[in-house]
Amino acid sequence: MRKPGLQDVLPLSPLQEGLLFHALYDGSAPDAYVVQVTFDLDGPLDTGALRAAAEGLLRRHANLRAAFRQRSAGRPVQVIPREVVLPWREVDLSGLGEQELEPERARLAG
Repeated sequence: MRKPGLQDVLPLSPLQEGLLFHALYDGSAPDAYVVQVTFDLDGPLDTGALRAAAEGLLRRHANLRAAFRQRSAGRPVQVIPREVVLPWREVDLSGLGEQELEPERARLAG
């Protein structure tokens, strides 16, 4: 598999094969192995520095850029692009009242 922009194509480890199987087994069920964490920060936040730090993690750690793809022969592999664009968005909820704040947080974390 030769594609421009790819750093590597690797076979899946046995653990990755198991995780992929469970993720694909029932596409309508929540993936038990995906964890989302939210947290509140107090005080001033340098969003540029936070974003730069997250982008730095992606540059340094290839495993965070990995994705599973199906080869034409049907075997899944992990593909690792040289770089990825960090999906980043900032939402300011400071103008919301208490009654609107929690439902909006939950919606965004969705």
